[in-house]
This record gives sequence, C-alpha cells and structure tokens, in this order.
Amino acid sequence: MSAPIGTGTRPARPRTRSRPRALRAGPVGRQARILALQVLFAADVKGVSDAELLEWLCAEEPAGPSVRRTAADMVDKVTEQLDRLDGTIQRLAPAIPVNLLAAVDRNILRVAIYELVNRDTVPRQVVVNEAVELAFMFGSASSARFVNGVLATLLVELSAAANSPTPSATHPAADDLN
Repeated sequence: MSAPIGTGTRPARPRTRSRPRALRAGPVGRQARILALQVLFAADVKGVSDAELLEWLCAEEPAGPSVRRTAADMVDKVTEQLDRLDGTIQRLAPAIPVNLLAAVDRNILRVAIYELVNRDTVPRQVVVNEAVELAFMFGSASSARFVNGVLATLLVELSAAANSPTPSATHPAADDLN
C-alpha cells in the first residue's frame, strides 16, 4: 500500500521486533552485557556453572578477550550479589515475586542494577538504554516497558539518595545497594 502521490506522507510501517544481534556486533560494553545476560539466564534456568557456560558460549560465538573479561567480571559480581539484587528488584517491583518474573527480565534487571550501583564509569542513561534494548531484543512484548519502569524508579531513588544529607536514613536504595 502506498501513500497518494504528492501528499508527502508515508504509510505507517508496523513495528517489528528486531532479531538479536550477533555477539561480535557493537561496542565492548554491549557485547559483554549480552554475553553476561546469556550466561546468567542459562545458569538461572539450567543451574549450570557460570564458567562452563561462558566458555561454551564463547566457543559458539567467539568474543574478544576484553569482552570475555568484562562479561566474566559482570557475571561474577552479579552472582556474588544475587540476594541483594533480587531484594532490590522485589522492592522496586513488589507486585510480582522475583522468582516468578520471566527469567530474561530478572537477569536483565540484575545486570542493570549491578551496573547502576557499582560501575561509575558507565553513564546511568547508557545502562538503562542498554537494558531496555536487551529486553526488547530478548524479552516478551512487555519486557522493555517493565525493565524501563523498574530502572526509572531506581534512578529516582539513587538521585534522591545522592542529594540527601543522610541517604541511609531516608532512602532505602542506599542500604539495599551499597
């Protein structure tokens, strides 16, 4: 179907979900997030060792040394802080128990919350945008909106905690995440 000639308008194209990009496409940070998400998702669903999964995934789709190193570090840190991260997710999205969230959404949130709280070198908006993009690529139709909402709530708390003279007394984000 085409627009009438001379109207200057195009017919609306239906929005389609993009296919997941190859691991080797994009900057190191994005590649590492995708790899970390895949490892954490598989470990969460299958209960397999993170190290085994990382090696297997890198054998399937080769990743450079810096991507592997960054992803492995992310996976280790997220795994170490799993209870804390899940507690934060539960507090930010209390309507659904964390264990009942879609596994991909749960692990995207774990990685993003870890990065927002622990990696000052990455701008917060980049972390949120990447998490939403991952949710759009790998999650359900509502995943991106859900992930964005949870992370937006966290950003408000983190901003308020940074501006407060006594963050731990007035903002739960300070105790949960630091």
